[in-house]
Formats: sequence, structure tokens, C-alpha cells
Amino acid sequence: MFNIALNTFREMVRNRFFSLLIFLSVVLIALSLGLDSLALGENKRVIVDFGLSFIELSGLAVILFLAGWLISREIDGRTIYLMLSKPIRRGSIIFGKFIGFAWVLKLVIAIELVILMWILYSQWVVLDTIFFLSIFGILLKLLSLLAVTLFFSTIVSPWLAMFVTIAFAIIWHGGYVVLEYAIRSWESFYLYFAQAILVFFPNLESLNLKNLVATTAIIDIPTYLIAFWLSVVYTTIVLFLAAWLFEKKSFDNV
Repeated sequence: MFNIALNTFREMVRNRFFSLLIFLSVVLIALSLGLDSLALGENKRVIVDFGLSFIELSGLAVILFLAGWLISREIDGRTIYLMLSKPIRRGSIIFGKFIGFAWVLKLVIAIELVILMWILYSQWVVLDTIFFLSIFGILLKLLSLLAVTLFFSTIVSPWLAMFVTIAFAIIWHGGYVVLEYAIRSWESFYLYFAQAILVFFPNLESLNLKNLVATTAIIDIPTYLIAFWLSVVYTTIVLFLAAWLFEKKSFDNV
């Protein structure tokens, strides 16, 4: 499994899209310095919001355009037979792919985080615990979406897996919005609908701390830590389901 993870990491890092994304990320985060003229005295908050939002979006872009092809590339290239000929379980391929791509996501976040921290340091911005918790929340979001992408890539085409991942991200962020609307409007249909969403989908919005960085808002950290653990549990369950489906998958017609 470690060798699969290492090969996945090397393959993704050598991808031209990955290199282009890293370059654009560094440039755009550096351009956040130009937002000072539009910040109206809130340059610290604007730069932090822009930088953290772009880190999350760039990680999502890596997942959408690269992760969905992890399995199909092995099938199309017939290298899946080489993997299956080795004394490893099929499910280990899924876990190896996940671990390798998780390293890629961490590398993307680390590079962009260094640039962002340098910019914030040059602006005399003091980084607090909430800033680093927000980074951890972004990473957990991306890992959850990565697990979903791998899950669907075992049963549908990469393009469809990409669109399903986008749909999941929208639903995860919108569950509590629907619930709040249902509570305010006393609409029983929307209330049951929102509750169903929150039962089957994790609340990724609970991992969103970037809007609270550089503010004086009081934050209940234990609540966010619980949300972090729930995200880890959900990601683990989805990964095991993906591994189970991959165990049952037939390659006779490949």
C-alpha cells in the first residue's frame, strides 16, 4: 500500500496541471497584497479571507481534475492487472491512492500556506490558533471530498464522479442553510428535507473557520473539534465503502 501511495504522489506531482496550479496559486496569493486599496481599513481580514479561500479552491480543483482519474487511468492503461497480480488486497489500492493523493493535497496547502504566512508577516499580521484551525478544517474538507471522489470513481466515469463531487460539496455546505430557512418559515417539508441531508451528509460548513479569522468573534473551539472528528469518521466510512466496492468490481471486460 505504501508503494501505491508513493507512486500516486510522484505521478500527481509530475502532472502538468499540478505544476500550473501551484504557479497560479502562488501568483494569485501574492496578488492579494494589491487588495489593500480595496480593503477600507480591513486589509488584514481581506488578505486572510482571500488567501484561505484560494487555498481551499485550489485544493478542490486538484481533486476535481486529477483525483477522479486515479482509478480509470490504471484501468485504461491496463496497469491494474499488474497491481492485482501482487499479493495485496484490492481495497489496499484504494487506500494507497487516497494516502498518496492526500500527500499531494498537503503539499499544495503547505506551499500556499508558506506564501500566505509570508505575506501576512510582511503586513504585521499576528497569526492565532483560529488561523491554523481553519487550515486544518480546509484539509479535512478536501480529504472528505477526495474520499467521495474515489468512491464514485469506482462505479462511474471520472467526469460523472467529478460532477457528483461538486454536487456533494454544494449539498454539504447548504444543509444548515435549508434547516435555518425551515425553522424560520415553519415549513415542515423543508425541515424534514434538511434533517435528511444532515443525516446522510456531513456538515462541511461546520469546518469553515476562515470567516472567523482576524475577527473578535467568540469561538466555541470544542464544538469545532467535534465537527473535525465527525469529518474524520465520515471520510473513513466512505473509504471503506469504496474499498469494498472495488473488491467486488470485475475487470473481465477491461
